[in-house]
Amino acid sequence: MNFRVFVFAAIALGCSWRCEAADQNAQVMDPVQHFFDALGRQDKSGLLAVVAPNIEITSVQQNALHRLTIEKLADAIAAHHGGPIAEHIHQPQVHVDQDLAVVWAPYTFTINGRVDHCGTDVITLGKLQDRWVIIGLSDNERKDGCQ
Repeated sequence: MNFRVFVFAAIALGCSWRCEAADQNAQVMDPVQHFFDALGRQDKSGLLAVVAPNIEITSVQQNALHRLTIEKLADAIAAHHGGPIAEHIHQPQVHVDQDLAVVWAPYTFTINGRVDHCGTDVITLGKLQDRWVIIGLSDNERKDGCQ
C-alpha cells in the first residue's frame, strides 16, 4: 500500500512540475506573441507596450552587427507601405530562471505573404513588477535557405 501512495505522489508531483513549467512558458510567450501580432498590424504602440524602454535590436548579418533602437524599429514598421508584413516564429524553445527568460526560435518574415528573409530570433525577457517584458531582441537575418 505504501508503494502505491509513493507512486501516486511521484506522478502527482511530476505533473505539477510539468504543468507549472508549461504555465510559466505560456506567460513568457505572451508578450512575444503580442509583439509579433503588433508587428503584423504595424502598431507602434502595441510593439512598445511589451518591451522595456530604450532597448536595442541586434542583428548579425554577413559577419557584421547591425543595431537599431526599438523606437526606430517601431517607427519603420509603422511606416511600412509595401504590403502586409508578418514575422512567424516556429517551435520556440523557452528557458526560464526566476525573473529572466530566453526564447530561441527560427523565424520567417513575410511581405505580402511571400518570404522576404528568415533566421533565428533570440528574445530575452525580464519579469518586472510581476509582468514579463522583452528586454532584448537579436536575430541572424538571412535571405538564403528560407522556405
